[in-house]
Amino acid sequence: MPAFPDGARAPGGQATGMRHAPPQPCQRHEKTLPAPPCPGRPPFPHTLHALPAGTSMELRQLEHFVTTADFGSTRRAAETLYTSQSSVSKNISMLEEELGVTLFVRSNRGVSLTEAGREFYGQAHTVLQNVRLMKQMGRQKKYKKINISCYPSTMISRLFCFLYNTINHDEYKMSFLEGTVEDIVDNVHTGISDIGIVYFSRDQQKCFSHVLAHKDIEFIEISQHEPCIYVGPKNPLYDRKSISFADLDDNSFIQPVNDFFSIEHHLDRISVGMAKAADFKSLFSTNSDNQIIEMLLHTDICSFGIRLMNDSFRKYAIRDIPIDGCGKCLSFGYIKKRNTVLSREYEIFLDLVRKYLCDPQNGKTA
Repeated sequence: MPAFPDGARAPGGQATGMRHAPPQPCQRHEKTLPAPPCPGRPPFPHTLHALPAGTSMELRQLEHFVTTADFGSTRRAAETLYTSQSSVSKNISMLEEELGVTLFVRSNRGVSLTEAGREFYGQAHTVLQNVRLMKQMGRQKKYKKINISCYPSTMISRLFCFLYNTINHDEYKMSFLEGTVEDIVDNVHTGISDIGIVYFSRDQQKCFSHVLAHKDIEFIEISQHEPCIYVGPKNPLYDRKSISFADLDDNSFIQPVNDFFSIEHHLDRISVGMAKAADFKSLFSTNSDNQIIEMLLHTDICSFGIRLMNDSFRKYAIRDIPIDGCGKCLSFGYIKKRNTVLSREYEIFLDLVRKYLCDPQNGKTA
């Protein structure tokens, strides 16, 4: 561990005024650091957030303490920190005096942490680690950021690749996260993502808007689309141009993990009076888009979704079959924090979504 800039070398000689002057450790027998404290143990009595008034603790003292604990020796700590052994001993003693506790047991074999020392070690180690991270931040190259969340979609994932190839990606740090509508809203709310691509039943517009309002988020609709079922070659409905809800009575479904805004929770509202929407056989749930694809390809299971596909992007023998009588009852768009202006890169991405997914599905020329 390198010394901090303020870790100046102390003059030689043993420090004076110490409560417990540690003996010189034996060079052949030095103890290693004891195991860190149990997470369930009560916190150290004088935490870094509640030190006595007048405390003037320095990072140098914490560094000398942690390094000595790591090696079990003030001599080896001094060698590592390029300072004198007396300086290390003095800083540790000053720290003990400020805290009002003994941090080390001194012996001819070296030093070992006391119970209080174990408690304090974890806190001191965390402080030093955070300081190192903050210093690194100042030296890191400044990147522009593109952070997008989306429901699981191979189509939109492909468009993210288009965006990558469109921009000078060496100037960016990019993230693309998938999840439920609730996950996406949380990601935008906490700043993990700047925009989130979502769709939901239009019957849920009022409820969805209420959720967003509490988080100071707004939804911008791009287009409206039909619901559909996704089926693979092993499903008897594979060659159908459209289906009715009655055709689904004998089918089994694989669905994403529970999401209040997912289609299957609102089938009774979009199924044109169908009474048994809740009776569909959902035999399998997963948070893996890959698992859904594999099940559709290799079993007769089907899945509900939004009809938003571009034939030129298809790489699996999976068909999206519209459901009769539903119409364009799904609202598709993106969410962002209210009153924020999106950068040019996000506008490029949203234009790609409109051009390659929304416009072709709505009969417009891409």
